[in-house]
Amino acid sequence: MSPVNSNSGIDSPTPGQPQLEEASTAVSAGREVSVYIQNQSPFLCLPYETKSMIIRYLGFREITRLVKVCRHLRDLVEHDKALERAWYRRFPSPHQYQLKAMITKKDEQQLRDWLAPFADEDTVESLLKQRESTYFPAQLLFTNSKLMSQCKKFKLAEKARIPLADGINTATFSAISRRVVVASVDHKLKIYGQENGGTWEEKNTIAHNGAVMSACFSSDGRHVLAAGYDKTVTIYSQADNGSWEETASIPHVLNVRSFTFTADGRRLMTFGPDHTVKFFGQGDNGSWELKDIIYHTSPVISARFSVDESLLAIHDINSVVTIYGKGAAGSWAEKATLQGTQKSIKDISADNCHLLTRTGFEINIFNLQADGSWKKAATISHNFAPISATFSADSCHVVSASRYFKAKIYSRRADSSWQEKACITHNDELFSATFSADCLHVATTSSDKTAKIHGLQANGSWREEANIGHKSSVISATFSADGCHVITTSVDGTAKIYGQEADGSWLEKATIRHERGVTLAKFSPDDRYVMTLGVDCSARITELRKDDDDRMSTTQHLPEAGCLLS
Repeated sequence: MSPVNSNSGIDSPTPGQPQLEEASTAVSAGREVSVYIQNQSPFLCLPYETKSMIIRYLGFREITRLVKVCRHLRDLVEHDKALERAWYRRFPSPHQYQLKAMITKKDEQQLRDWLAPFADEDTVESLLKQRESTYFPAQLLFTNSKLMSQCKKFKLAEKARIPLADGINTATFSAISRRVVVASVDHKLKIYGQENGGTWEEKNTIAHNGAVMSACFSSDGRHVLAAGYDKTVTIYSQADNGSWEETASIPHVLNVRSFTFTADGRRLMTFGPDHTVKFFGQGDNGSWELKDIIYHTSPVISARFSVDESLLAIHDINSVVTIYGKGAAGSWAEKATLQGTQKSIKDISADNCHLLTRTGFEINIFNLQADGSWKKAATISHNFAPISATFSADSCHVVSASRYFKAKIYSRRADSSWQEKACITHNDELFSATFSADCLHVATTSSDKTAKIHGLQANGSWREEANIGHKSSVISATFSADGCHVITTSVDGTAKIYGQEADGSWLEKATIRHERGVTLAKFSPDDRYVMTLGVDCSARITELRKDDDDRMSTTQHLPEAGCLLS
């Protein structure tokens, strides 16, 4: 059924009093359904548009309960796509944009290929018929997430194995998951692309001037930024005939981390010891040229954009952090200088109101004040130098990790003060601490051979939900784009995929094996593929599919999925 027209008026005729009927089936199949016996609910007498507007103010968990009340409310929720939209709203705005862009940039055949590993043909065609709907991206993403979550085991299909004799530094997906760029030690960039039907083929091998430290795509997938050990950053762009050509080369870089694409993929920021932050942009003819310069008072060690790129934090050689803001005309102006000596910038919150810095063994949280200044609001203390500190995507939490066995989670109160909510302990050195995209989970990894997942509870506390064991040190843990799955990597040569169940527990769904240790694993932005990098000098692209046993034993009428109710 098509979603309600968002432009429909609220002055439509009042519908007659609906007859309450027990919903024989609901989103939560098999659970008890409560029925309002007296049939006197004033809410059900309201016009359809009014009821629809009221439901849109409810959260995802409330709507999952609403569909169990009666058939009329269940049909209202289904007609309005309220459940799908509430699930989609759980993600912070920047992540919503990324998810929507990933869906809208796929053509119809690409969407079929994407859905096919978990959905039957009827489900796929039913979804694609609603492609013109305003809520199509949310509906499609929600459906895919449910189908993957209800699957107890994944069937793994290796789609590409990329061997490079001298080793691989990075391997990165494009934003719509249809390309991969691999940076190697042997002076090469390899670009792989997905064909219709799901196969992956090598598209280009680009000879670089030296060993390539890292490479990444622009947001539109048409440009590749390659940073080399020779302190040169090169931009390669795709021509209309599909070939890749060098379109810019920027020499004399302080280090490879001093370059990054902006979110729209059309600008490049650089910084270095010459007291400047430079912005390069793509001209009308496709070439890259210098567009803007910030002249700083001291040599720049690092610079970090806010998510919307309206703020820029600069850390200089004098251990001073300066905040610059972009005006309406696009020019940059100094806004504030943080008090005290800062060793590094760790993160800027997505709402542009908070900043993380490191000083010795401490992480400092700064809050933006009403007068435009920045004030230290909290200090997270560790017994050893912190290895990471990041905000959750909703700007409400901070996780800070130290190699000395501990990670701490702080949460923001209503008055913008910060409070420690959890201290996660391991029995050995920590390697990473990461939030899920929906901000509901934190994963930590350690050389004690475990990865731990902690979940945010209704009362604001964090509780351990999983302890994932390996036979050797666990190097990394990365969540899927929907937050429902996590993949861990270990020196023991395995990458394990876990998914969350209805009761909040986490179930092992698949294990990818390399001949030697696995250093990194990540999901593609559309969650259909996993990229693993191994010490065996190979990168592998593995497709996740519904296990044959699951296809035989489960229905595709989308029963509850655990992570969707957490």
